[in-house]
Amino acid sequence: MDYGLKNRVAIVTGASKGMGLAVARALSKEGVLVCMVARDDEQLRKAAASISQESGNEVAYLSADVANVNTAKTAVKFAINKFGRLDILVNNAGGPPPGSAMHMTETDWDAALQLNLRSAIRASTAAIPHMRQQTWGRIVNITSTVAKEPTPNMILSATTRAALAAFAKGLSIEMAPLGITVNTLCPGGVLTDRLLGLLESRSEVEQVSVESLIEQSQKSIPIGRFATPEEFADCVVFLCSERARYVTGTYISVDGGLTKSI
Repeated sequence: MDYGLKNRVAIVTGASKGMGLAVARALSKEGVLVCMVARDDEQLRKAAASISQESGNEVAYLSADVANVNTAKTAVKFAINKFGRLDILVNNAGGPPPGSAMHMTETDWDAALQLNLRSAIRASTAAIPHMRQQTWGRIVNITSTVAKEPTPNMILSATTRAALAAFAKGLSIEMAPLGITVNTLCPGGVLTDRLLGLLESRSEVEQVSVESLIEQSQKSIPIGRFATPEEFADCVVFLCSERARYVTGTYISVDGGLTKSI
């Protein structure tokens, strides 16, 4: 299937590993010129080189922390200087630490808001002027199913990601007449370092092996297993494509049927 993405330019944040890395790779394979943004310079350099070799397309990278107030404008300027345009923005960031509401400090809340909400708002508002120039743009936010159905000890993630979904919905209405779509994807269990880290934290608290928790968690998923990062990336590619031109303002669970709400 031709997704109509060849020579489009994308910024993917949190791109050095996990879902962000898989998205960068999938877009590059579709002919997109990708600018990868993440904190680890060495990891980024190796990932960009590997993806470029696989896809045959140029891949740029910028070492920066999305929680920093200057990163969004810096990343957009970097992509424009490198590739001359900007068509796609994939907002992705690691999750905040687990814990209950009563144990979170003001610093914890501020850090989570910067990482998972303000970073995406800054990136979107920095990218949109360039998308408006060509009356075409795609913004995809990666959040979590806990934004729809909060779970114990994930209060920071549930709150900030639900807020991002609300922002994205409002933004999608404003941008629709301009040819810019804005969508939000909510992954459930995706086999990433983040997921394994959360399971390891649970195993210490509950005194249960990680293997047992994985088995238990997968049984709760109707499809019966966790997703691979590549499966999740396929959904992002579709929403970035010309094929999804009439899809905007959505809040889609990519979770194997885990979310019970309609």
